[in-house]
Amino acid sequence: MKAARLGIEEVTCSDTISHLPDDLLFRILSLVPVRIAVSTSLLSKRWNYVWKMMPTLVYDETCPYNGSLGFDQFCRMSLPLHEAHVLKTLNIKLGKYSDSIDTLLFPNIRSILLEIIITLNYHQVFYSPIRFPNNLKVFKTLLVLKLEGRIAVDVVDSPVCFPSLKILHLKRVRFQYKEESFKRVLSACPVLEDLYLQRLCSHGRFMFTISVPTLQRLSIDTESVYHCYDDLRFEINTPSLNNLKINDRGGCFNFVEDMPKLVEANISLLESETGKLMKFLTYFRALEHLSLRLSPSISASHLKGTLISKRIVHLELHIYDTIQLSLLTHFLEEYPKLRSLKLNQNHWFPKRGIEDQPRSVPECLSFHLETLEWIGYAGTLEENEVATYILKNAHCLKTATISLYSTDTEKRMLIEKELRSMTKGSCQLVILLLDY
Repeated sequence: MKAARLGIEEVTCSDTISHLPDDLLFRILSLVPVRIAVSTSLLSKRWNYVWKMMPTLVYDETCPYNGSLGFDQFCRMSLPLHEAHVLKTLNIKLGKYSDSIDTLLFPNIRSILLEIIITLNYHQVFYSPIRFPNNLKVFKTLLVLKLEGRIAVDVVDSPVCFPSLKILHLKRVRFQYKEESFKRVLSACPVLEDLYLQRLCSHGRFMFTISVPTLQRLSIDTESVYHCYDDLRFEINTPSLNNLKINDRGGCFNFVEDMPKLVEANISLLESETGKLMKFLTYFRALEHLSLRLSPSISASHLKGTLISKRIVHLELHIYDTIQLSLLTHFLEEYPKLRSLKLNQNHWFPKRGIEDQPRSVPECLSFHLETLEWIGYAGTLEENEVATYILKNAHCLKTATISLYSTDTEKRMLIEKELRSMTKGSCQLVILLLDY
């Protein structure tokens, strides 16, 4: 209790925050950079040790600070003072080039470390190198490693550096010695389960060989790569994979073996690569959930003869055009067990015109389809034809949720009236306005 005189009145102040439990204080201090958290140790004996036991440390070089120590010196001096037995997350946010990130951070960590996040918000042409030496015990317990920005990555003293690592996310990084460095990184992760690669820079031809027997989730995003002359190629051998996501604008993919455990895939390919799409589908024989981003040029003829799973129960189609009835019925015929259909439509390309009605009704419409979601429905003649066909023939449909593309109130009311006239009494129709 502290007393202070204010005019003629004496005011008694209670330091209630110091009486809060440690877990709550840790949570409060985790919201601020370590520089600020460390400064609280001067408040009282109660606060002297609190920051040293925090499970999460955020070192933010971009945060304004008026102290005498530079960022490098502060990291080097404060990290060894941290006393928590387990450090769940070490989050490093850098704002400029550094050639000593690794020597600055890694040797000074004393706790058992579970997660490292390093982000370099540096926009010049140089890349800060990070080398992960095998002889540091700090990497033995690491479960999650996330690197983002202009970082040049390499692993030295192989063969094993991250024996416990389960999650590896690499965004916009470069590998110090191209294929050799990438191969060393993956070989240093013998139990890796989740790999995320985004906008990696190769400067010319680069072969990413992803051969990880334990990998379960793989996400590759090459869209908006830095250099138009990057030639990215991927050779993938992941027999345990169950979730695959590829957003590709120009890479070349080769699957070495089938993926018998793959149950969910989200694929978006370059507009002209319809042949590549067909090749992709031949590896998806165990799929249950499939999401495809279709280019305007693709038609049902491109998909004829494609081997694909008959077990798919959820299908999502992203369409940059008016939906073709022939293309949709092709998918419906291919997936006899389909229970959920989602159409995500963008009106960027010319309409194609009315098509002839299919001669037979796909099995999934007659016996299995329960849920329909249509995003971007504009009520065109072509869309009206498709909607009529689905709602008329989907005998087990329980819910149809349709988000309207039109912003005109009168037109929306007309579209809604048309849709309700198509819907059977057993189906719940939900009409929404598309959120632009």
